[in-house]
Amino acid sequence: MRWTKGDTKMQPYKQHPIYGIAVSEPGKRWRPKGLVFAPDLNCTLEVKRLEPSDLIFTTKKAAEEQALKLCKAWIDAKESESHSAAKDSDFPKVKL
Repeated sequence: MRWTKGDTKMQPYKQHPIYGIAVSEPGKRWRPKGLVFAPDLNCTLEVKRLEPSDLIFTTKKAAEEQALKLCKAWIDAKESESHSAAKDSDFPKVKL
């Protein structure tokens, strides 16, 4: 799938393919579903599925955009966690 500006379905983000999907709900409403895949382009391994039940939108595009934001926030949080863990391991704990 080729990504074009304005496409809300698939985007690369920090080497991860991410998908923003809108799931239809009763009453012409949409719920976001975000999918984050492993950065390895030789496989399609889903590493995270984000399906908040409390977010409902009146347009499909708004739900897709929110799904992409959720994916990006999750990747950023994981990246932040790994940086924190690396900083902690830089200084070995010494028992006195």
